[in-house]
Amino acid sequence: MAVPACIFDSMTGKHGRSTGRPVGDDLVGRLDSHLRAADLLTPASAITVALSGGLDSVVLLDLLLRLRDRWEWAVSAAHFDHRMREESATDALWVKELCESRGVPCRVGSASSTPSNESEARELRYKFLHSARASLGAHCLVTAHQADDQAETVLFRLLRGSGLAGLAGIPARRAPGVVRPLLPFWRSELEVYGCARGLSYLDDPSNLDLTIARNRIRHRLIPEYEATGAPEFRRDLYRLSELAGRADAVVTELTDKAVDGLIMEAAEARIVVARTELLAYDTGARAHLLRALVARVGPRPGRIGTRIALKFVDSSSSGRAVDLAGGVVMRREFDRLIIERLAADAEALDEELVIGGPGCSAGLAVIGGARWEVCWKLGAADDGQTANARVARFDLVELDFPLTVRSRRPGDRVRLAAGTRKLKRVFMERKIGRSERNSYPVLLDRSGVLWVAALVRSARAQAREGREVFSVWLRQVG
Repeated sequence: MAVPACIFDSMTGKHGRSTGRPVGDDLVGRLDSHLRAADLLTPASAITVALSGGLDSVVLLDLLLRLRDRWEWAVSAAHFDHRMREESATDALWVKELCESRGVPCRVGSASSTPSNESEARELRYKFLHSARASLGAHCLVTAHQADDQAETVLFRLLRGSGLAGLAGIPARRAPGVVRPLLPFWRSELEVYGCARGLSYLDDPSNLDLTIARNRIRHRLIPEYEATGAPEFRRDLYRLSELAGRADAVVTELTDKAVDGLIMEAAEARIVVARTELLAYDTGARAHLLRALVARVGPRPGRIGTRIALKFVDSSSSGRAVDLAGGVVMRREFDRLIIERLAADAEALDEELVIGGPGCSAGLAVIGGARWEVCWKLGAADDGQTANARVARFDLVELDFPLTVRSRRPGDRVRLAAGTRKLKRVFMERKIGRSERNSYPVLLDRSGVLWVAALVRSARAQAREGREVFSVWLRQVG
């Protein structure tokens, strides 16, 4: 249901503190200054607003539209219907009509089935939002996270025992292309701005559901703590995120320097580490450095992987080796540690190709030592384009860009109608030997394998009648 945003006095914040300025009058200028100082958005770029229809996102859209001419932006929007409430379809229609009234291109999507929890809902939402951003030709996805969200996130992570990186909270920018320009501004300021502008927005009753941890923090923990002697509690939490972010940046810089000092030799997928120098650090620092060292050649290990690596460094004998996650192996040779990512057969010679968005283009990938021409376009490819090629067509909305064409890797899995299955098992069932497996091009998006050319298609993102199609075809050229 749309409600007016005219609730608060223009000189008073929600938490009973005078802001000392007419927030509704100067928020545009303050946002403009913040964007320039933080270098968050670039002039003459295309941006897509994640528009839920709530107060925060409606205010964000209005602010960006008021700055649009000054920055020469192309502004669009995207809305995802989680189908978790009966009125969600009506809300989606309201958002679409709002965008039409403001002349803003908008993509609206919905879940094929109701998500079972908040984490699944978030995963589906961002998958659609990134796909919508790509289809709209935007450079970045802008979300309406603000200072209260930051404070709530810090407390949530503090209660879960997060480290420095977690306590730094929500980053102003993260890959791929997500920007959060409202993080310095409080919800009360957005409410006052909405009031001054006469904006209407959607009121989501699920935000009051106290069975959700974040809602309990927002509506109970923080207000009760502020009411019992800590009126600056949420601002202190926000300050903690800033302090933790700065400290984490310092730790990262010092770690990188220490790691550089430990590495005796380095190549793309292999480093040689001085074991004696590494053992000079205490156990906690050694664990931290080991994670950073392994991350130089492969995925950063988790708690169990770190424990395994620590034990190996401390007590293994020369000539021994241990497997870590992601195809990474650590070996000891006298007083040196070799950490390397092993290539399977011809994989070391392969060159992957990244498809960043749904525009029409082509490129080359090297798979199993062979060169493949990879072409793609929005829409169905015709027979002339795909002659002597292997072709797959996908539902554009369900793709999670960027896409990648590469050879298979250990641990790759594909989702079939009967459930997920390892590619290794698929190859074995088709009686394809080890020496042949790396010659099959694999197409995947951020959510996993979509297609192994001439072998298997994922049950996900299948092209459907009446939906936008994205075509990919491959042709061996050498």
